[in-house]
Amino acid sequence: MSIYLKLVKALISTVEPSTEEKSYNKIFYRIMGFIAVFGIMLPMAFFVGVVIYALTQPLAVQGAGQNAVELFLHLIAVFSFIFGLNVIFSVFYFSGDIESLLPLPLRSYQIIGSKFTAALISESVMEFIVIIAAFAGYIIASGRAFYAWIIAIFGMLTLPFIKNKDMVNKITGFLTLAVVVGIAVLVSNMGGLDTEHLVDALADPSNPLLTVMNCIFPQVHFLVSSMVNNTFINLLFYLAVNGLAIAAFLLIAEGVYFRTAVGINYVSGKKKDKEKVISSLKMHNPCLTYLKKEFKILFRTPAYFTNCIIINLIWPVFLYIVYLLNGKTNFLDDFIYKIHNGDEESVLILILAISALSVLITAANCIASSALTREGKHFAFMKYIPLSYIAQINIKALVSIIISGAGMIIYVIAAALYLNLGLKMTIFCCLVSILSVSFVSYFGIFMDSVNPKLIWDDELNALRGNYNVFFNMAVAILLEGITCAGSYLLFKFTALGSIIIVIMLFILLMILNTVSYLLCSYKATANIDKLSV
Repeated sequence: MSIYLKLVKALISTVEPSTEEKSYNKIFYRIMGFIAVFGIMLPMAFFVGVVIYALTQPLAVQGAGQNAVELFLHLIAVFSFIFGLNVIFSVFYFSGDIESLLPLPLRSYQIIGSKFTAALISESVMEFIVIIAAFAGYIIASGRAFYAWIIAIFGMLTLPFIKNKDMVNKITGFLTLAVVVGIAVLVSNMGGLDTEHLVDALADPSNPLLTVMNCIFPQVHFLVSSMVNNTFINLLFYLAVNGLAIAAFLLIAEGVYFRTAVGINYVSGKKKDKEKVISSLKMHNPCLTYLKKEFKILFRTPAYFTNCIIINLIWPVFLYIVYLLNGKTNFLDDFIYKIHNGDEESVLILILAISALSVLITAANCIASSALTREGKHFAFMKYIPLSYIAQINIKALVSIIISGAGMIIYVIAAALYLNLGLKMTIFCCLVSILSVSFVSYFGIFMDSVNPKLIWDDELNALRGNYNVFFNMAVAILLEGITCAGSYLLFKFTALGSIIIVIMLFILLMILNTVSYLLCSYKATANIDKLSV
């Protein structure tokens, strides 16, 4: 047990910022942590709790109050499994510490058990908060006794539970995309799910979705049943299912892990003759070469492709799901009808939504906020090539703007054609989107320059161990939330028309872009210069 605990502590320390990194600019990170907690984590948890509370009340009348939280936990389990595949492969097989751990006098189950625990703790903090929020919404709505809170906290803590490296990571990336598309197709076939329809479907005792999910993840049903019926036996069943799963997991690992881990970091590729490579080298424009380098790293590195590129492809699917979920209420159809007829408020909401979505996607794909961190041990490269720091920053920002902005522009134009916005409004919407993307891109690079995580043993660790990604998202969402809310409130409670509000939004985005660029020009370049190589 002592070896297991020591391994867990050591593995977590490799993901967390080092003591030197933590001591650097403590005040800045405390402020960012405060913004992250109150700007992202708590609002998201509150939203989940409110949704579960709102669904539980009508379901309780029909004797199925637990079904909403049960379905939510099943969805958490599904997405944890799918999005965790890339993490599991990276942690168990492709991390840089494998070659150091395998020669040590350790059993397979000790290595796997400690890696699993470290990954669970490092990856599931936000998940824990969301799960306890869902439980809180259910318990408050159903009026459960105090014991339910104890079971909820216990459940929150225990519920989340190939040899070619390139091929495995690509498979997990496309599997993630396939699951998202599959969910969209399933919802589409159900013909829409407004609140009334959803409540009726969840209240149905023969609901096929819950039946299937309870077979796949039986521990979820046992945990919720122990809260509903106050039956200790269901809690024991819950523990038994988890215990058997972990035992089987460790037993299989003991038998196959060492044999499968040997040579696992092999990356397929054709060997090239040294003379041919040298003879093929040509002098190119430094900026263009640097731009190609950035694109190749993002698209050819599976962890970056999965986490930074694919998100730009799947977000329209989520919007399509939202559209399908309006069902019989047709609230989106009414909104679209108002836009077609030039309703000022609806057009303003559309423009604000485009800006907000552009900010969210750019912050979430972390192309900019991990731009310096991705350099890792090759950070010295930035100091010695014939390109100034600001030139390199501009190229890194351009990569983020191209990847994030291209997807946004395509869908903005498609939406504009569908909504018949006209050429001028379409161009303006595109400009608002690009300005929003540009602001977050430059600000993300500045955030990463404050304290980039240059010590990492695998590419995924460069993203998940980098607090700057999370902090950039928190600040961007907070600023955009204030901007959108302020713009809408000005329209509702002042005599200013939508055109004036939109012009003010445009000017504000220009100011934010100027500030973020100046931060990169002066502060980020100074931060890069101070960093040791």
